[in-house]
Amino acid sequence: MSTFFLYLKKFFLYLFYPSTLIFLFLILVSIYVILEKRRGRRRFLLFLAIFLYYLSTTPLLPYLLLKPLEEGLSPPKKEEIQKVSYAVLLTGGVYSGQNFPANEIVTGEGLRRIMGTASLLKNYPKLKLIVIGGSYEFYREAEVYAQIFDTLGIKVQSEETPLDTESAAKVLGTIIPKHEPFLLLSSAYHLPRAVYLLKKEGLNPIPYPTHKVYHLCLPQLTLRNLFPRPLYLELSNQAIHEYLALTYYKLKDLLKIQ
Repeated sequence: MSTFFLYLKKFFLYLFYPSTLIFLFLILVSIYVILEKRRGRRRFLLFLAIFLYYLSTTPLLPYLLLKPLEEGLSPPKKEEIQKVSYAVLLTGGVYSGQNFPANEIVTGEGLRRIMGTASLLKNYPKLKLIVIGGSYEFYREAEVYAQIFDTLGIKVQSEETPLDTESAAKVLGTIIPKHEPFLLLSSAYHLPRAVYLLKKEGLNPIPYPTHKVYHLCLPQLTLRNLFPRPLYLELSNQAIHEYLALTYYKLKDLLKIQ
């Protein structure tokens, strides 16, 4: 198959992605509104929706949002790791659905955190691993993650919390002595908020990113990057979530709200 037909095939594939179809439908609606000569708020909101949708589903916006969160984070040096006894993994979610194997209901984000943690434990088997996560519908996240680690031959202490990082910080405060350093494992973009909340509890976390995602959305001018893709929308949502949550907690502390 020639390069031309390969790109042509990809072009038509992208056209029929749900995210691309939604974008095309929005464009058609906007043209219809313009031709109807109806102006005002609806036109503004429609164009705003298209503009935001396109930015969120192409690489530039998620890249600009995620890079500041992740760029300065890297695994600590070997000497620093050897001084700690605990490694704490924050779970990355599970999908709903009963009677499915643990590896089938863990989110892709969660699997990346698990693999990054397993890689660390392979090199430092003496670390005591604590997996902390919230209950979700029929599942207890930490237990699901513990099942996967068990298949990898890694012993885990699992701790369940309500569904937020703030409550995880409070639970950890009852397990790890205050001011004792420990490795805190999570996605790089999540670590700034997690470290902030754990330090509030008097804990001494050492951030250890299991993986980074901003490099998945490098804003290169290619045919692939011109089309909307669900991955970028997901990454945009995750980044905005972190910024909003971190701002919320900082404002809460500034205003001394309990």
